[in-house]
Amino acid sequence: MSSEHYAAVLADLEARKAQIESAIAAIKSIAAQGGGTSPDGGGSTSIGPSEFLSMSIPDAAKKFLGRVKQKKSTQEIIDALTAGGLPPTKYTTAYNILARRQKGVGDIVNMKGDWALAEWYPNHRFKVKEQDEGEITEEEKKAASA
Repeated sequence: MSSEHYAAVLADLEARKAQIESAIAAIKSIAAQGGGTSPDGGGSTSIGPSEFLSMSIPDAAKKFLGRVKQKKSTQEIIDALTAGGLPPTKYTTAYNILARRQKGVGDIVNMKGDWALAEWYPNHRFKVKEQDEGEITEEEKKAASA
C-alpha cells in the first residue's frame, strides 16, 4: 500500500472518530438529564440517528430544546444535533447561527450563556431585529386601533 492510501484511510478514520466522540458526548448529556426521559415525566428525550436530517441548525435546535424543555449550552446543542444526524459543526459557527436567529426571528434566545426558547419566558423582553425608521410595530398598531 502506498503512503497516500494510508493517509486517506487515516483521514477517514479521524473524521469518523470526531463524529463518534460527538455522539458519545450527546448521549452522556442526555443520560445525565435523567436516563432519557423528560424532567416532567413526559416522553422520551432520546435522539434518533436521523432525527434532524434535512433540517437547518436553528430548526433542529428549536426542536431539540422543545423536546428537552430546558436551557442548553451551545456545545450540548451541537452534540445533540450531531447525534441526530447533522454533520459536526464548529462551536463558533453554531453560536453565530443561533445568535443570528435570536436577532432575526427571536424564537431561540440566549439566557446567560445557554440557549432557550423565547416562549418559555413570556414576560421577558428580548431584543430582536431593529425596526426600520417609519415602520410601525405590532404593538403600535394595536395601540392605535384601541
